Amino acid sequence: MNDHELVRPLLALGAAGLLDAEGERHLREHTAECAECRAELEAFAEIAGVLEGLPTVAPAPDLLWRTQTLMAAEADRRQGVRLAAVAGIFGVVLLLAFAAGVHVLMGDSAVIAWVAWVFFPSVLGGAAALTLASRRQMERSAE
Repeated sequence: MNDHELVRPLLALGAAGLLDAEGERHLREHTAECAECRAELEAFAEIAGVLEGLPTVAPAPDLLWRTQTLMAAEADRRQGVRLAAVAGIFGVVLLLAFAAGVHVLMGDSAVIAWVAWVFFPSVLGGAAALTLASRRQMERSAE
């Protein structure tokens, strides 16, 4: 890659005044020798001048707050997904351990196994539903 190919992507940034001192120096040295890049830099500078003259719209006063709120909500959602997955895995492990313990203690009793398979997921599911409902209520009150 020669110097010309390295400088070419910097032309628009240089015209807009967005280069650091090192990049600006490198661009100035190259355009002093390269007429093609100098012409392209002048074209970009003209475009940058026109763009600077355009009116700008001020952002909404609460834009930062809304953005931070949305980012926090997304982080909470991701954390909730992770916690739900961990709780689900924990519930399955707990259920299997309980079923194995019942099997060891009581033998092949179908009634106790049925109660274990129905009761524990119901309790864990109810707890998860209550957790999600309270979380939704907190999110609504925050809005």
